[in-house]
Amino acid sequence: MFVKKDLRKIPEIFADAADSSEADSSKSISELRLARRPAEFKGSIAPLCQPQYRPSLQTLTSLSLYDCQISNLQNIEFLSEACPVLQEINLGRNPLASIPDELGQMKSLTSLSLDDCEVEGPIPACLYQLQKLQSLRMSNNRITRILTSENDNVGDLWPNMEMLCLDGNMIEDVPEQLDGLAKLKILMLRNNKIKSLPYGVPGRTHSSLKIFQISSNELTVLPSSIVECPSLEKIYANANRISDVPLGLSKMKKLKHCNLSNNMIVELGYEFVERFGRPDVKDGKCTKDSSVEMLLEQNPVVKKLENEATSMDVS
Repeated sequence: MFVKKDLRKIPEIFADAADSSEADSSKSISELRLARRPAEFKGSIAPLCQPQYRPSLQTLTSLSLYDCQISNLQNIEFLSEACPVLQEINLGRNPLASIPDELGQMKSLTSLSLDDCEVEGPIPACLYQLQKLQSLRMSNNRITRILTSENDNVGDLWPNMEMLCLDGNMIEDVPEQLDGLAKLKILMLRNNKIKSLPYGVPGRTHSSLKIFQISSNELTVLPSSIVECPSLEKIYANANRISDVPLGLSKMKKLKHCNLSNNMIVELGYEFVERFGRPDVKDGKCTKDSSVEMLLEQNPVVKKLENEATSMDVS
């Protein structure tokens, strides 16, 4: 039984599920969408953690508790035991300052969303116990570090990770161990305080990476290894302090979009111009290769070309 935009109260949902299961076991609960129910949850997940609900929770695979004003996850161990096949949980937009270690017991999770919460410090160590995770979203928190230990091998801890989203946090350093996320398809690090990226992030070990977002940080250069990503299609590195375009960017065969606007790029190499062309002085777009959207607006190189064009018109 799929429960979407359900107007029933939580006790009604489980009572109906129990009645339906008695008549037809195929109608058990697989999905619960309980978003925006602060009045029912009253700050905790206790309303879900009732022993009589356990039989109905056995088949639950997807749970949304988005924007319920839940401030603590006390009793989360009940759900980890009662929901043995739970794959997705959305806890976004709840005032959760900390994540209990017991969340790491949800071994079947493949997708976890903690966007727009109030999580502080490093990524909670318990999340590295979720080895089946394919998607982790923790945007707009107060995350300061990705790893809790420099000895952590992220590739072993998250061998199945495909999307890692850490936009809008307070991260300053990106660990080189991220090169171990071999199945990564999307890496999002926008709007942090990152000043540099280690060689290999991104790099050739990210053979499936398609989207890399690093805009609105404090980078002065992109790692040269970025051009070694064989599947990379979209690069968002606008609003940094980047002064040079990575050598070899023109050789990226899968590239479809590259935003380098609002940086400090002064010169463009011969190979770059040969493939992408020079930026238009009005909008900063390079249009020689129509298969790639190359954006260089608000860079000194565009202003320089504009001044040269103006000088030629005057003469």
